[in-house]
Amino acid sequence: MNAPYFGTNYHAVFHLKYSTSTFGSYTETPKLDWHETIMMNDYQNRQTWVFDTNMYAHNPCSQTLIVWARRYLEAYRYVAGIPYYVAKGKVELKTKDGAKVTLQDLGGAVQGDAAQADAVRSYLKRKGGKLIIEIHDIPGLNIPTAGQNKERLLMFNIGVEGLPLRSKAEQYLKVQFGVPQGNWLREFTDNGWRRSALKISGLANAAPPANVATPTPPMFMPGECW
Repeated sequence: MNAPYFGTNYHAVFHLKYSTSTFGSYTETPKLDWHETIMMNDYQNRQTWVFDTNMYAHNPCSQTLIVWARRYLEAYRYVAGIPYYVAKGKVELKTKDGAKVTLQDLGGAVQGDAAQADAVRSYLKRKGGKLIIEIHDIPGLNIPTAGQNKERLLMFNIGVEGLPLRSKAEQYLKVQFGVPQGNWLREFTDNGWRRSALKISGLANAAPPANVATPTPPMFMPGECW
């Protein structure tokens, strides 16, 4: 990935397996835990800052993470052959044997987002199956303008709440105005962390910018949920 950002494409795929349930109500999926630690060195302003949070709790309706909140709706669209509503990521609904679920399996076409989400829940409760959720993140830095010189380390630690299995990934970027883009640094690994911190000698500690640190409360629409 390049202009207008300098970064990478990161695809994280979650496979959720459901067993049939005869009694009680539908058991919701665990909540997503998309934990990020962001370390930024701003050499133009001689500052450094760190921000650490579960981004799904922080901003669940972001363009990157909204696919999780819309998992049942996007699963219905997948089954019905309707283009995904989300701009990034996707959801697939499979039988326990891995075949694509059909509209007939869901009981036929239904209208309305809430009803479509409930149709998927009902199928999973009655038949079991697999919900495959892909989150597509594109972390990056803006192309630097006059005087800008930035270095960022982004550490991912992702999974679902209540389960021990985690996936760790790391992105390191260094960009500077006036330096050819071919000499900027871009590293990414999705099999653990290679770095643990940035060198901050000579930089003053600063608060993360408001557009990073300020949480955005969820505004879920019908059919969307935690």
